[in-house]
Amino acid sequence: MREIDLLVEHADYVVTMDPERRIIGNGSLAVAKDTIIDLGPDEELAGRYLAKKRIDASGRFLFPGFITTHTHLFQTLLKGLGRDKSLFEWLNSSVRVALHNYDPECMYWGAMTGLTEALRTGTTTVTDFQYCHAVPGLDQPVLDAYEDLGIRGVLSKSHTDVSGFSPEIACEWIESEDEFIRDSDDLCCRYEHHPSISISVAPGIIWDLSRRGYQLTRELADKWKIPITMHLVETEDDDQYAHANYGIGSIDLLEETGMLGPDFVAVHSVYVTERDIERFKRYGVSVCHCPVSNMILASGTAPVPRFLREGIPVSLGPDGAASNDSQDTLELLKTTALLHKLVSKDASLVSAAEVLEMATLGGARALLREKEIGSLEIGKKADFFIYNPEHVRSIPVHDPISSLVYSSTQANIETTVVAGRPLLENGILVTADEALIRRETQRVASSLIRRSGLGNVQWGRRMGRCDE
Repeated sequence: MREIDLLVEHADYVVTMDPERRIIGNGSLAVAKDTIIDLGPDEELAGRYLAKKRIDASGRFLFPGFITTHTHLFQTLLKGLGRDKSLFEWLNSSVRVALHNYDPECMYWGAMTGLTEALRTGTTTVTDFQYCHAVPGLDQPVLDAYEDLGIRGVLSKSHTDVSGFSPEIACEWIESEDEFIRDSDDLCCRYEHHPSISISVAPGIIWDLSRRGYQLTRELADKWKIPITMHLVETEDDDQYAHANYGIGSIDLLEETGMLGPDFVAVHSVYVTERDIERFKRYGVSVCHCPVSNMILASGTAPVPRFLREGIPVSLGPDGAASNDSQDTLELLKTTALLHKLVSKDASLVSAAEVLEMATLGGARALLREKEIGSLEIGKKADFFIYNPEHVRSIPVHDPISSLVYSSTQANIETTVVAGRPLLENGILVTADEALIRRETQRVASSLIRRSGLGNVQWGRRMGRCDE
């Protein structure tokens, strides 16, 4: 018998998401180091392997780990603030007001909490669009959180122009375009061979870079063969600004500067035209859909059914917790399906199977990692979660895909494995002290809110914790 590191056996269903979309009944999966080396019916794998660790998945379902392609982990500390406001009202009553008070401690605990919630909802890869640079060095705490928890992470090194902030909320450091490119290049060099952390490059929004800045971004992405990701036409303000300052639309500018390509992830993409859709298709652009934040901020609805019909790849992102209030990928799946049925008044659109594809294969494609993650196949990384249906929310189960998308909560996610290593096992976080994470996050968040003068008002009364 061959010695291996992990054998998961007796799963009621192994949902592979392979090209044939096989669902293996009474299945097993074998892992050596960080890689899947075998999977199939129990009887085929029985007696083949001597495993250092065995997981009995009887009565459970096995799914590929979710891959999210857009969030802002630092915003975890701003959860629940600035609600019931449109995009720019929200920004000016939460994120922009707090940005200058962020420090490494805030960044680390915000990331640890957001990533823990992601793990608890079956997410194995998280892409953090990191644009909080009030002082130099704030990317590193997020990278440290990825490392400490063991989750697969993509740091989207972002640039936001904060030079126009008013004096009372001005940031200590105003990053230049050249510093953005230099620091992104340095991160790519440092993490080029890291087993679980990678880098992408992320202009914040259309007004954050000059034409030269966009050209340098494209050169950097080509040099390191990494994705480019960017907020794009989330609101109509993008094109209004582009026309006023560049003389052309947002996507015209990106085409002109060479930004568009199969490595470009267009986040939101709510206000796209017919010509924009044609160019997305022609250049192989993928879209990251963030339905929860789009709904909370009333930004609009991206034409996801149209993207799917045109063969434009779609992945999913929770967006930051300041505009979502969670990092719950299960909530994201259900919301995606329901939103488009409602808007289109067509219940057949955006099926449970299509949503699961967005959350797995779609994410892998967007991150240029489809040969490594996104499905359970021999030779791919062992990133998966074990789903326990024995909860009143999900019982009875007649279809594992439908149950996952429409009838699930964090309670169903029993074990989450990244690179063959259980990070969440039997409902317990293995790689960090979750109680400590919760305490420290509340402490630094409360301090941040006090220093920033933030807080909601309900029924004419200012809200705050009783112990503050």
